[in-house]
Parts: sequence; C-alpha cells; structure tokens
Amino acid sequence: MKTIGKEWDLKKDGGCFTSTHLSPSQLNKSLDIWFNDYVVLTAEQRKALFSNLNMDCGAIVGQAVQDMIVHKLTLEEVMKGKK
Repeated sequence: MKTIGKEWDLKKDGGCFTSTHLSPSQLNKSLDIWFNDYVVLTAEQRKALFSNLNMDCGAIVGQAVQDMIVHKLTLEEVMKGKK
C-alpha cells in the first residue's frame, strides 16, 4: 500500500496541507488556484476571502438539507418556516 508523504499532513502536524476534507468545489479549481487556497493560505485566511453566488447558494441549500434531515422537516416546512 502506498502512503501519502508528510507534506500532506496538517500544518500543525509539520506538513503544509490545511484542509481536512476534499469537496467538489476543490476539484473544480485549477491546480495553481487550489495550491494557493489550500497549501499557501490557512483556513482562517480562506474564510476571509470573498464568497461568490455559487458558494452562498450551496451554503443555503446545504443548511436546508441538513435541517430536513436533523429536524425531520418537510421541504414546505423549511421553505415557509415550521409552525
């Protein structure tokens, strides 16, 4: 089995990679942008970057789906508010 090098450990563990997961939005970035965002910048610096419409809509949909699952809400209850 092939192991990943120490450079892919978190920065606090002596590596250079700061992310704890891999998302579809990361996979859609060009390699140079991904490298800057996830190797050069820290998580706090990434959070300070301006968001775009796709990110904002994704966050809204993600929160709605999570509310539906966790609180057992219907789509209508999420859209109109639970009474």
